[in-house]
Amino acid sequence: MQPIRRPARLGRHMKLLVAAVFALALGSLPVEQVAACSCAQSTPGQAAEFADAVFAGTVVEQQPVGLDAGPLRAMAATLPAPAALGQVIYTFDVDGVAKGPVGTQIEVLGGGDGAMCGMSFGLNERWLVFTTWDGAVHSTGLCSGNVPLEAGAEAPLPLTAPAGADDEPQPFDVPVAALVIIGIIGVVAAASWVAFRRGSSASPS
Repeated sequence: MQPIRRPARLGRHMKLLVAAVFALALGSLPVEQVAACSCAQSTPGQAAEFADAVFAGTVVEQQPVGLDAGPLRAMAATLPAPAALGQVIYTFDVDGVAKGPVGTQIEVLGGGDGAMCGMSFGLNERWLVFTTWDGAVHSTGLCSGNVPLEAGAEAPLPLTAPAGADDEPQPFDVPVAALVIIGIIGVVAAASWVAFRRGSSASPS
């Protein structure tokens, strides 16, 4: 009597077939469904609590990480595969500050893959930006709470002037009263000099 053969080979084939079908179905899904960034909803006020700096500003420059030798760009370039991640240093002209010591211009590390919660900005776009500070670089992401702003529009948070905005030298203004006094003194001095000259000329030699 011959021993009964178990369908072991068929079982292995079925497992491979199921795995292939599953992989094919997964690959047919949009990338956003396979690996998407999921952010918790928050108000600007709540987002500001977790940020180190919050400011309103307009993008005036964008530079991919690794293509410049500046100190901030060099620091950002030490991150794992910055070019592959598409990270960008954005320079903002700041018009208002809601939190943190922010000057009239700031560089922020952003960009990257949106599916990995990377945040990108366009040139001349105005945003309310929420950043974190690690001691060397300001950075922001898709879940930081950034809000697009129209030019001149009011931000959803109260803003103050950026640091250094009031430090510009002011023109020296001379009070009007001082100018009048100086003028009178000049007239009196001129009249005295003319009278002295006439007296000298009239005196006998």
